[in-house]
Amino acid sequence: MITKTEIKKIHSLSKKKYRKQFEKFIIEGIHPITEAIKSATPNLKIYMTDSFLQHPKHIRFLQSLQNTNYILTTVQDSIMKKLSDAVTPPGIIATCSLPKQDSPDFSKRLNWIYLDRIRDPGNLGTLLRTSAWFHVTHVALSPRCIDPYNPKVVRSGMGAHFHLSIYNNIDLSEYKTHKFTIIGADKKGTPLSNTALSGSVPWVLVLGNEVHGISLKNIPLLDCAVSIPRVGKGDSLNVAIVGGILLHQMTSFFKKNEET
Repeated sequence: MITKTEIKKIHSLSKKKYRKQFEKFIIEGIHPITEAIKSATPNLKIYMTDSFLQHPKHIRFLQSLQNTNYILTTVQDSIMKKLSDAVTPPGIIATCSLPKQDSPDFSKRLNWIYLDRIRDPGNLGTLLRTSAWFHVTHVALSPRCIDPYNPKVVRSGMGAHFHLSIYNNIDLSEYKTHKFTIIGADKKGTPLSNTALSGSVPWVLVLGNEVHGISLKNIPLLDCAVSIPRVGKGDSLNVAIVGGILLHQMTSFFKKNEET
């Protein structure tokens, strides 16, 4: 049984100030929640509608919950609409603890992606999902990025949050201090294959704001600006598309260079 107080609290998590206050965030949909379960996410509470429970497609998922200690609560469809800010609630929603924000450990010498003032939740979620796919597991967000635990970002991330270390309010100069190769995406840059980059040091890929690109204060910190050659028509690419293409190119390019 869910209480009115609990409904109000979960609904409030759609706003950043309440996520910070309660140190929790919302996960919506079967795929992100499945990834949260696989990652043994602590303090996970799951809410499902009767229609979700009775759907034949969800039998395997429900079986996976049988040997867990997670709290499961059944709610009416009308209640689910109050819990979710989605236009069409998925029938399953969960809450869990926000990860603790530790200081980044640059001594591990891992590759990073740095997101400079990304504002669109769909773009940020897709970039997180893409980073997880290419095993670039450390993601830094500049000041003025949208909150990565915004419900729309989490939905778009499709469970990537549970496979990444995400750091807020990071200054790009940290990577210069720790001798990373700082590579920025810029349509005026050079195609990656034409650069003199090597795989001898870890790199950080910088992706800029959807409208303004990489911020003026960060441009001087770049060691190299890379671009994606245009072979057809169009003025520009969406930043999430750029991130996917460059992460694919860079993980392949640097791995090849390391082997030669």
